[in-house]
Amino acid sequence: MSEDAGQDARLDGLVQEGLRAHQAGNLEQAEAGYGKVLERNPDHADANHFLGVIAFQVGMAEQSLDLIAKAISISPEKAIYHCNLGNSLQALGRSEDAMASHRQALSLSPNLSTSHNSLGVLLQEQGHLEDALASFEKAVTGNPDYAEAYSSRGNVLKEMGAFEDAAESYLKALAIKPGYAEAHNNLGSTLRAQEKPDEAVASFQKAISLKPEFAEAHSNLGNTLKKLGRTDEALASYRRALDIDPGRQDLHHLISSISGETTDIAPEKYIRELFDDYAGTFDDHLTNTLSYEIPALLRHAVDALTDAPKAFSRMLDLGCGTGMVAQAFQDLAGEIDSIDLSPKMLEIAKAKGVYANLTLSDVFEFLNGPDVKPAGYELIASGDTFIYICKLDGGFAAARRALTDGGLFVFSVEHLEDGDYKLLPSSRYAQSEAYIEKLAAENMFEIMCLEPVVVRVEKEVPIAGRIFVLRAVP
Repeated sequence: MSEDAGQDARLDGLVQEGLRAHQAGNLEQAEAGYGKVLERNPDHADANHFLGVIAFQVGMAEQSLDLIAKAISISPEKAIYHCNLGNSLQALGRSEDAMASHRQALSLSPNLSTSHNSLGVLLQEQGHLEDALASFEKAVTGNPDYAEAYSSRGNVLKEMGAFEDAAESYLKALAIKPGYAEAHNNLGSTLRAQEKPDEAVASFQKAISLKPEFAEAHSNLGNTLKKLGRTDEALASYRRALDIDPGRQDLHHLISSISGETTDIAPEKYIRELFDDYAGTFDDHLTNTLSYEIPALLRHAVDALTDAPKAFSRMLDLGCGTGMVAQAFQDLAGEIDSIDLSPKMLEIAKAKGVYANLTLSDVFEFLNGPDVKPAGYELIASGDTFIYICKLDGGFAAARRALTDGGLFVFSVEHLEDGDYKLLPSSRYAQSEAYIEKLAAENMFEIMCLEPVVVRVEKEVPIAGRIFVLRAVP
């Protein structure tokens, strides 16, 4: 054996020693071993790659990217290098580059399950659910014991509303890896969506027993206990989650709703995640489970005005959701703009083809922003948006500026008997008639319609609300 060949063999042996330590979870020992290899040969591809993997594992994505990129420059044919480069790029938020790396990995090794799984995650993040599902199917076909891929598959099925299939996928993941806390947590979310709250509680508790600092599982447990009416236990779960992750404004909101405090507005993160998770089943659940008729009732209230315009050249849908309100008014409005905080809701709304412009924004920030011309709209409609906003003062002033003289402002609220506004145990807000009447008077609106309605039916209990139609007066 030549001297160079002997050197290579010794270095490869050191890499294998490092890899054994790496696989055993001893990252310091593995890092030291790979480092010794690079001291003797800085261009050793595997040593650069595995050091890059360790850097990724400890949250140093930039360093990981540099090391793995160097490994690829030395041995560009190694599919696993491209796969792990994709993971580092994904951690840095470079989704398109990450997808390209995973596709390069798959061009070199078509059955590389890890790249199929990572590519599926990226496709799901971009809303390409069918393509994501196909990637996860390839991942589990290539490696039937790949628990993470079964869990990823469950995530996309859950997002698509295929809850039974999602639960089955999580159970497959758990059969392979019983201590997989994330899969127990995701199974709990699916069981809750299937109206199996007691089973969901058991899944969340199992996730927490495996991973006590799992803030999301504590939060999910709190949501489910709250739904079961076990408010003291829910409050304890929320507080535990907040101890672990103090930056969670959504948890402050949920705690306030149980403890009787009233906050100014539901946090953006809470609204975005709530409706992103809800988007796939939103229309069906509202209509068939909650007996939701607000879009039709808003339209009826406008039609009932004896002197209402027969058409509106421009309409603004505040908090448009999936576009149900705009669909109710589309034959009256020449051009409809929409505002919502949930990207996934806007995707569904866009597909309905009723909007001229769709904007991802807080509704009042948009109304007060530079894109809204004074007197730019003849109709502003909002179905159940104000149940996530407490004080409406600034919003009414901005809506009046955006309306033409004589323009209409039609909206729904949950009804509060006493006081101006209140955060309810449901985590939604209610406003009183007296409060809306005060805001109308202060902002040059005339009340044309005030109609008691049922905004939804929850657990067979009608939730009282009001529909208002206001006219902007000069």
